[in-house]
Amino acid sequence: MRKLFTTALLLMATIVANAQLSVSSKGQVTVGNGSKFAAELTDSDLQKIGILPSSLTDTISNLKIMGSNKEHGGTISFGDSRHVYIKEIYNDATSSFNKNGLLSLHGLGGLQYLCGNNRIINYDPKLKIYGSSDAPLSISVPISVPQCLTSSDANLKSNIKPLENMGDLLADITPVSYTLKSTTNDEVAQKDGLYSQSSEERHLQYGFIAQEVREIYPDLVYEDSDGLLSIDYTGFIPLLVDAMKDMKATIQEQQAEIESLKNPVKEKSTGSDAGAVVASLSQNKPNPFKVTTTVACVIPDNVSTAFLCVYDLNGSQKLRRNIKQRGNVDVTIEGNSLTAGMYIYTLICDSQEIDSKRMILTD
Repeated sequence: MRKLFTTALLLMATIVANAQLSVSSKGQVTVGNGSKFAAELTDSDLQKIGILPSSLTDTISNLKIMGSNKEHGGTISFGDSRHVYIKEIYNDATSSFNKNGLLSLHGLGGLQYLCGNNRIINYDPKLKIYGSSDAPLSISVPISVPQCLTSSDANLKSNIKPLENMGDLLADITPVSYTLKSTTNDEVAQKDGLYSQSSEERHLQYGFIAQEVREIYPDLVYEDSDGLLSIDYTGFIPLLVDAMKDMKATIQEQQAEIESLKNPVKEKSTGSDAGAVVASLSQNKPNPFKVTTTVACVIPDNVSTAFLCVYDLNGSQKLRRNIKQRGNVDVTIEGNSLTAGMYIYTLICDSQEIDSKRMILTD
């Protein structure tokens, strides 16, 4: 017992002699001597604990880890190999910003952040994405940020090619709604440390099935080392823009075609001049009439066949007059060829209806 007590006294004397640990009257705990100037503390330096220099008046830190330079913090390492450590780093000492320290977390095997038993953030350099040399930073909870930016400068890209008809395949992808499965009894999710929540509590989401997308756009789907698939939803934006451009061009072509199909015979002319003759039909005069009435019409010279038909209100044809003349033509209709009533007369040129109008025959 006396031997053990003697050893403890010697150990305490050694600690005091080296001034390894200091607790100030303000409750601050200081680790490190803050006097040496070197690029990084050695293992022996890390074992030395010194008193906070009197020239420093830091009243914020309850625990200060001093580095080799009193203006910069030291390193906390874990384990004998120092593969995992926390340290302060700073910019080039020659710059005016050399006093602005940055927190550096280093883990040779990766990085994890746990909340309770759940893994929230994970980075494992060994878990490569299929088809990529990069390992993903996996975040297992929703992320809320004011804005997300994607590097897209032309100087960062090669093999740039415009998309052509890439949006046509979007019709083969089925949009779905879904909720993420509860991870309570999910072996894969438990291994990944995803937070547990019942399907009823989870927010309804909308998207695609990665397996289906991979069949159509394989470059937008990534597979991790566990065989789970992820989708690059940002990659769908240029595909949608390409599809919209194609759709707009198609609509414009269809509108032009519809316009060209409207009354095609009306637009027939003897030439391409702006003042060319087009087919037309005028209202009969007089109207109403009792004995005779005249229907004026215009028949272009390039029309092959033209005739005027008279129909009753039931759609039955009552008269047909072939028109052999071209240009301005008057067609006379005798009242005794019809019974009193209301009729529809129509001008037809080359099997196309030009126009229709009403006329009334009285007793």
